[in-house]
Amino acid sequence: MTLRNLILSALMVGIISGLSYGLFQQLQINPIIYAAEAYEMAEPTVDHHGEAVVDPHHPAVTTGHAHGEAWSPEDGMPRIISTLAANITIAFALALIMISLMALHNQKSAKPKLNAVRGVAWGMVAMFCIFIAPALLGLHPEVPGTNAAELEDRQIWWLFCAISSAIGIAILYYAANNFKLAGILLIALPHLIGAPLASEPGFANSDPVAIQRLLELSSEFYLMTAIGMLILFMMMGALSGFSLKIFFSQPV
Repeated sequence: MTLRNLILSALMVGIISGLSYGLFQQLQINPIIYAAEAYEMAEPTVDHHGEAVVDPHHPAVTTGHAHGEAWSPEDGMPRIISTLAANITIAFALALIMISLMALHNQKSAKPKLNAVRGVAWGMVAMFCIFIAPALLGLHPEVPGTNAAELEDRQIWWLFCAISSAIGIAILYYAANNFKLAGILLIALPHLIGAPLASEPGFANSDPVAIQRLLELSSEFYLMTAIGMLILFMMMGALSGFSLKIFFSQPV
């Protein structure tokens, strides 16, 4: 394996899978985020029946997103381009790791050699380690306006869960039977410790109408995020397995 081939293959995989996920995100996930942001900052009003109504077009900053606190791209095209660039960068970094491990597997392991089809299975394992175990089973995907634990605590636990899950699965697949239990324990360990959760679950906006709408958006966000991750990791696994034959002349 040469560094040049590794970078080229990871770049190819990262661009294609990152763009594919980015397109799905723009069509299915971002509208949910934008809607949640409106309700996150919405100011309750009263209709002619005397009932509270949230007007998402009448913002009132209530959740710490005041102008000037932190840089973020402007809405519209700058935000879309920034998000897409981030998707490709992350996909490239993940592909770099995945292709390196796949090539090492093909060179050193007695297990079946990897190709595009078997690469999909690797993509699903990566999805479990990076998304399912830490996110769906621990720190759920959150729409804007959701109360959450400290960011640093969540990042540390997420990283611990992802690494622990990956090592645990590797032990289950590669190690002798005597070590299988250690793999199971490693996968379970982050969840036995527990993910850092908000001291006050719920949403920053206390208006009942906003809360109901944010709950609905949260359910949609969980589903669409999971589908988006499935697209990303299936494509990444398949393309990474395919790149072994193109860039490394591995027998598959």
